[in-house]
Amino acid sequence: MSADHLISVKDLKKYYNGGAIKALDGVSIDIDKGEVVVIIGPSGSGKSTLLRSLNLLEIPTSGTITFEGTDITSKGNDINKFRQKMGMVFQHFNLFPHLTILNNMTLAPRKLKHESHEESEKFARELLNKVALGDRADAYPSQLSGGQKQRIAIVRALAMRPDVLLFDEPTSALDPEMVGEVLDVMKDLAREGMTMVVVTHEMGFAREVGDRIIFMDEGRIVVEGTPAEIFGQTDNERLKTFLAKVL
Repeated sequence: MSADHLISVKDLKKYYNGGAIKALDGVSIDIDKGEVVVIIGPSGSGKSTLLRSLNLLEIPTSGTITFEGTDITSKGNDINKFRQKMGMVFQHFNLFPHLTILNNMTLAPRKLKHESHEESEKFARELLNKVALGDRADAYPSQLSGGQKQRIAIVRALAMRPDVLLFDEPTSALDPEMVGEVLDVMKDLAREGMTMVVVTHEMGFAREVGDRIIFMDEGRIVVEGTPAEIFGQTDNERLKTFLAKVL
């Protein structure tokens, strides 16, 4: 690990009902540039809460999140400025149904980064070609399959030229035959050196692409390590029980 982490989370807590529900209970993690960190664990373990906390879609109860050297949890910071550098891909695409694919992709770069019409459109078309959807620029989301919509959601995030991509179970809403086409795009991004934090149930992807795997349960990081360490892990009973159910 380098001394200067891209993201550094320290003792992050997210409590509900006055502390009766501890969605995050003292999580600390460092993420380096170019690293692919995959977060796994049972439902309700805090995976998505942790991911959504990284760009403050969830506001932590306590703890700090440092992104590119700035504590983004401290008051007075413009979180929207930092969110521009953190692409987010959700389960359910979140495309604007009334806009064409090209307009879905160019809206944020134009409004937030003040890119010209020509510049944003040129880059969007390059990204669409990259995911084999160059011919769908003028289509509307309703005309695409679930897998195509999710590929569009990924390149829409890339259109902002982010420093990190956050994926919240990006394949869980897809039909099984569409999962592969989305994972292939994510594998390509990993090979190109994109920093990614991925919450997923796809253990094959975690094993193949992850540099580091985080196993969470009850709001805590229980085990972390390389894919070889996690999937060859024998001394943590909670992890063994989880993997026995999902593999």
